[in-house]
Amino acid sequence: MHGRRDWANLPPDMITLISEKISTNTMYVHLRAVCKGWRSSLTPHPRHLPRQSPWLLLPRLNVHDFRLRFYNPSLCKSYQFNLPYLSGKYIYNSYGWFVLNHGYRVSLFNPITRNSFDLPSLDAMSKSERAVPDVQHYCLQKVLLSCNPSEPDCFVVAWFLSWSDWELGFCRIGDTHWTGLKKRDGCTNLLDFTFHRNSVYTVNCKREVSVYDLQSLTVWTYPSKIIYNPNYQRINLVEGDGESGGPLVVSTYECHGKINITNVYKWCDSQQQWCLVMDIGKRALFLDRFNCTNLQLEGTQGNAIYYDASCPLDLNVFRVSINRVFLKNGSVLQHNLGPSVVFPTICGWFSWFTPSLI
Repeated sequence: MHGRRDWANLPPDMITLISEKISTNTMYVHLRAVCKGWRSSLTPHPRHLPRQSPWLLLPRLNVHDFRLRFYNPSLCKSYQFNLPYLSGKYIYNSYGWFVLNHGYRVSLFNPITRNSFDLPSLDAMSKSERAVPDVQHYCLQKVLLSCNPSEPDCFVVAWFLSWSDWELGFCRIGDTHWTGLKKRDGCTNLLDFTFHRNSVYTVNCKREVSVYDLQSLTVWTYPSKIIYNPNYQRINLVEGDGESGGPLVVSTYECHGKINITNVYKWCDSQQQWCLVMDIGKRALFLDRFNCTNLQLEGTQGNAIYYDASCPLDLNVFRVSINRVFLKNGSVLQHNLGPSVVFPTICGWFSWFTPSLI
């Protein structure tokens, strides 16, 4: 008869082997919580975990609200983090990190691990002749990371508001200043941008898609324009998969702030134009007001677009709801999360947040 196995004293290499079978942040955190021995044997910042299923980040009541409220659709759970450090700061998110903006100050912050990095001050923006805004206001329209900031050669690209002579700029962690990427000219105003294969892709009001190389600072524009009507459509760029010759273009038709129709396009070399896509395989797109994230996740139905469709129940509360658009036929499935998933009525936009332990 075998004796009971002493799980608390397993060799560290065996504990590590067990952890490598884990695929979610939640399971990994639970594994580290088994006992002190397991906790000391396992790093708090595992690098083997895939990108996680996104949470919905609910809007704050105002810029001074330090309560972060999330909803995790995959587990049907809601979370609230109280982080006084966030009070007075404007939040943008990318790769599971927040980019925090308070006047001319910019930093990166991971709300899960609480790690942070300072970024260059905006008053050090290269030769900007315009005054940096008062510290009570925000300076940025959108910010994206090229990868997790713990990885080498992580670029941070920011879309500056009108205070700067530059519309787009970038930096690396450790840089002392921002480098201008796209000048503001008033004729080709930016509509959106994204990363794809370590280059920055932009779309402007003339429906032109351009590619910026962050190493050589050169730019190239696609020979054909995208299909887009600014009167009733919104455009988002999203990183393509490994086989794409460029980003995906997501076009949404809106009515009274609600999405009615969603189309996806990709560049076709053979036709030298942007072609409608009806199959993105096992991947899914998570769309919000300012970003679109392209992920392949276990347990998530692919070839679809997920977006927030929350609605008010009355003047005081609203219900969280998510719509799923099937690209193959355009049908929409509404996923009501139940009467218990309600929050105080607030103003602002929902966004998708991908939690990260690194």
